[in-house]
Amino acid sequence: MKVLVVGHGAREHAIAKKLAQEDLEIVSFMSRVNPGIKRLSVETRIFDILDPSKYKKLEGIDLAFIGPDPALAAGISDRILREGIPVVGPEKKLAKLEWSKSYAREIMDENDIAGNPDFKICRTLSDVKEFYAKHPEMAVKPDILTGGKGVKITGEHLNSKQEVLDYAVERIEADGLVVLEEKLVGREFTLQAFTDGHHLEIMPLVRDYKRAYDGDQGPNTGSMGSFSCTDHMMPDIPHDLVRKGTEIMKKTIQVTTKQVGEYKGILYGGFMHTEKGVYLIEYNARFGDPEAMNVLSLLDTPLTEIGFSINENRLAKPSFQPKATVCVYIVPEGYPTNPLRDQEITIGSIRNSETYYASVYEENGKVKTTTSRAIALLGKGDTVKEARDRVYSDVNNVTGRLFHRTDIGKGI
Repeated sequence: MKVLVVGHGAREHAIAKKLAQEDLEIVSFMSRVNPGIKRLSVETRIFDILDPSKYKKLEGIDLAFIGPDPALAAGISDRILREGIPVVGPEKKLAKLEWSKSYAREIMDENDIAGNPDFKICRTLSDVKEFYAKHPEMAVKPDILTGGKGVKITGEHLNSKQEVLDYAVERIEADGLVVLEEKLVGREFTLQAFTDGHHLEIMPLVRDYKRAYDGDQGPNTGSMGSFSCTDHMMPDIPHDLVRKGTEIMKKTIQVTTKQVGEYKGILYGGFMHTEKGVYLIEYNARFGDPEAMNVLSLLDTPLTEIGFSINENRLAKPSFQPKATVCVYIVPEGYPTNPLRDQEITIGSIRNSETYYASVYEENGKVKTTTSRAIALLGKGDTVKEARDRVYSDVNNVTGRLFHRTDIGKGI
């Protein structure tokens, strides 16, 4: 069997590592070489993976996994499906739940799906002022993909009415509209699920750490690490909240299947539990990063079995090991605001954890940094503390102009 993996980040390395446990051959399509994925592949092609016209000569591929959200938004799943190859990753019209914030809100609003905060899709300054009068505390969200860096919240990124108006107008001028939402205050949690458009199966819960420095200080990042617990839940997230979030996701899938088509792949819901209830923050149409490392490292069911079952509308509950995980990202000095690039990384003896390559490249046999997260290490154990001890015993063996948080999973 030949399985295609599209993407070059740590999320795709996690997918490739899980596939490599099966008796199959991996073909990888990347825009730049990920050393870890390349070593697992029998064939690697380097090209612009967001260009559908580049997907040629796919004979012999039995199944494909699309990792990154820009590729889903570019219609890469659609292109591969036209070749008769089953794909884990929704078509463009379904991935729109992620790449259009306004679409996701409208789907929920028009179909009476619980979980929408008060929101307004604004196309003029007058629209923005009208919503501001009602909700001076708000989130300003670009309608398009912005790599997780476009959402700005009052009191955190926007500190005056004028700053809100200026940023909202900037997005309207760039994109034609902007989505304004009432500011939600509470406890965040996320749910990742496999779905075939009819069945939805939740994976172990994972919590990540967005801030750059210990104690949740500093600027927001793509995530500095994450953990999951042995029981696959979170200690401060009751089962009832998970049930409510799951219901929101299930109803969304039911609606999209009826109105748009069968959503086949991964659906990731970010939620906020407030005094008024559970609200959806946003949908992602793919695995989280680093959350992919946590859940896939625990997955017992063969990933190809899940992939084919998704495409054949027979998804069943997958099996996950009853273990805890802790993932720590090692990043360039200065990340995320002024990261050092082109710096050599040395990976020494990693004895107690798994290594995932993220945004790095190889030059003359040396691994070097880009401007984003570099290496992730993941430890597993019977408790979060054991998983944490394992991963932190290895972190200092990755050396260079790098840093990491020291408090991932601490005190759990």
